[in-house]
Formats: sequence, C-alpha cells, structure tokens
Amino acid sequence: MKKINRNAFNEKLIHRYLFETYYLDKKERINLVPKRLQSKMSGLNLVVPEDVKSFDDYRADFSLYFKGDSNFYPVEVKWKSSDLKKSNQLQALANNNGFLVSFDKPNIDHIDHATINKDHFQNWLIKRVELLYEESLSDKVEIKQGSGKWIVILRSKHALNNFSKMEGMMGKTSKRFWAFKNSMFVMRNLLNVKKGDEMIFLFIKTTHPEGSAMIPASNNNFELYKACFTKITEPYYMELEGKKSTFFEGNDIPAISERKWPHFFNFDIQEEHNFEPSVFVERRTMEKDLKTRIANSANQGGVLESLTDLQLQEIKAIVRTSKKS
Repeated sequence: MKKINRNAFNEKLIHRYLFETYYLDKKERINLVPKRLQSKMSGLNLVVPEDVKSFDDYRADFSLYFKGDSNFYPVEVKWKSSDLKKSNQLQALANNNGFLVSFDKPNIDHIDHATINKDHFQNWLIKRVELLYEESLSDKVEIKQGSGKWIVILRSKHALNNFSKMEGMMGKTSKRFWAFKNSMFVMRNLLNVKKGDEMIFLFIKTTHPEGSAMIPASNNNFELYKACFTKITEPYYMELEGKKSTFFEGNDIPAISERKWPHFFNFDIQEEHNFEPSVFVERRTMEKDLKTRIANSANQGGVLESLTDLQLQEIKAIVRTSKKS
C-alpha cells in the first residue's frame, strides 16, 4: 500500500502564524503564552525567529523579548506535543523559562505550554493563503512578482541624513536598506510587502500650521527635497547583529529587548530625484484618499502606507514634472 502524504503543510506554517499573531493580534497572542507570561504581553518588544544566540546545542523556534526584562523566553513549536522528544530541547526550555506551543495539550510535567486555537489558525490561513502561495512559489520558480505599491513620507532632516549615510555605506551599487521603528502599525503593513513591490520615498518639509503633524485634508503645499522610486528585493527580515543592526539605534547600542529599529527590508533604486533647492508640491489637486495616506505615513514617523496603481503613478508624475524653485 502506497499512501499519499496527507500533511500538505510543514511546521514553518505554524511559525508564520505565531510570528504574525504575536505581533499583530493583541487579543489572541495572550492565549499563545503560558499564564505566567500573559501579563507581560503588553510589553512584548521582539519576536526573534531561530535565535542562534540562545543556546550552544539548541536553537529555539522563537525567542520572546519583553521591554524592561533582560531575559529571553525560548519557544518550541510542534503540531502535536508528543513530537517534542529530544532531551536537549526539553532541558533548554526547562532551564531558560521556555515553553511549548502546539495544537494539543501535552503531558510534560516540567514544561509550560500554550495551545493554538484551531479556528483562529484556520481563519488566519484563509486570509493569508494568497500571500503565502505567492511567496512560496516565487522562492522556487520565476513568476511575476510585486503587485504592491507603497509610499514612505519622511519629514525630518535626521531621516534624510540617515538615508544619505546609508547610501554612502552601500557604495555605488543600487542596493539599499531601510528599517522601521518597532510598532504594531508598522508590522501590519510590513508583513504584506512582497519581493518586487514598488515603494516611493519622499523627503519633505511642511510649514505652519502643520509643524508637528500633517493635516490629512490640508491643501497647503509642502517642500520636496528628495524622491526615490524603488523596487523591493528582500521584503522583511530582522537584523540583530553586525554594523547594520544598530544603524538606526543611535550611539548607545541597546539590549535586544530594548531595540527600536529591528525590522529591515532591502530595495534597489530605480529613479532618484534630488532637489537643491527644494521644490513645492501642491496638495490642492490631490485626491482626498492620497492626501490621507501621505499624512498617515508622515504622522507615524515615516512608516509605509499602501497606494493604488493610480496614486503611485500620480506621485511619480508630480515628482518628474516638479521644477526647481
């Protein structure tokens, strides 16, 4: 008898589910840690996949880092709890306040456990299947990639200086990187970015009455210093070691549990426009939704906002036809 493999998914699918749920679902993520950690979940800072620094002989599926806590909490993930058999895994979890996550309840006395809600997992999978399909297929065969359109609005001179510093660090190649500040708002969009997506960076300045925040409905002009049209080459990764990992953190290198800029992506620059002196961009003729997206990106500290195809083309046209003042 030759049976077919009825488990079409591997364990990495649960990893992806947990990663997204820990970051994005404040309600459900509490159920995915033991009771002793539930009160700490509001202070969850980083979810690190396969944290190689954790142990000598064992690499946990995840490590959880909480603000104000120098410890890490290793997480082992299994379809069923009886799959956790290796003595080094059991010992590492027990010695480091770790725990197991599975779809059933285990009979392991000395290891804490959290159970995945099957209905929640199923609903997540239904919502994410198209993205997961595209990512999985594109990793193996060449397909048309990148239907997403994004914009990042940066208003500070510090951001412009960091971008220039990053370009200098990467040299004459078109390869570039950027990172966003750690927040649920950022992760909700960043985890939807795909290889081949288009992203526009605009470095701007606003004037009174938009000193501290952009007004979505404003028709005031803003100054444009620089624009970059880019294509995503590496959608999302976490960088915790090396020079690049602390590029945005400042002079004092914080502990992993306190990192503020760990979420990176890579891109190639397709077009770069520098305006010295700056040019003025009119918002009066922009559609209301586009003005709102621009303001949302700027007011969240320069995070990514999605665009429609028409909005992307409108921004490109505005930049390309802008005249130096």
